[in-house]
Amino acid sequence: MKKIFIKIGLPITLLVVATFIVGPSCGSSVPDPVATTPTCSTTNTLFQQVFAATATANPTFQDMSTMDLLTHEYTFNVNANKTICSIGYQGNATLFASNLPYTIEIVDTATNTVIYTGNHLFGSSATSYVSITPVNLIATQSYTIRRTLPTGGYGGNIGNTIGRILRFTSSSTGFPASSGGFTITSSNFYGTGGPAVNFGIPYIDIVFQ
Repeated sequence: MKKIFIKIGLPITLLVVATFIVGPSCGSSVPDPVATTPTCSTTNTLFQQVFAATATANPTFQDMSTMDLLTHEYTFNVNANKTICSIGYQGNATLFASNLPYTIEIVDTATNTVIYTGNHLFGSSATSYVSITPVNLIATQSYTIRRTLPTGGYGGNIGNTIGRILRFTSSSTGFPASSGGFTITSSNFYGTGGPAVNFGIPYIDIVFQ
């Protein structure tokens, strides 16, 4: 009887013990999944690509600061659903020093509904970026992004309203301007003058997640 236990009972006992030892060890070696955070990179954005490609395609276009009107805007669409996480702009030095912000708006042009609005200060030495509440865009839908200075909100000098744009020539337009599924279809400048339709592309950078 003792021999039967040694031959049969002992291997079973060892197997049970091994299961308790090996089992938990294998389970603990698998890490829990880690949620990834969407990036919001301001490097080589789709807008930057469109701006650069349009400037390269027609050397007569000028990358400059001009157009002393309160509102600079462009209309665009994307070929896939996207989320805007940041806006970039190069502000005016006087406005920045005086703490006078630009109003940034994003409008659903189909319904003329403002889907984002915020007042932001932008540095003047280069394009600076502000994080915004994420704005979801629908593929092929038309949107307009604009920067506006309120009447009296530009330091008493209309010259403070100018901004960086890619200025087209009188005989040629760069629209539609497209890269990577991001397409700018038109632009407008107005307020205390204008409108100046399709005068150029205002440098209002959109950053997608």
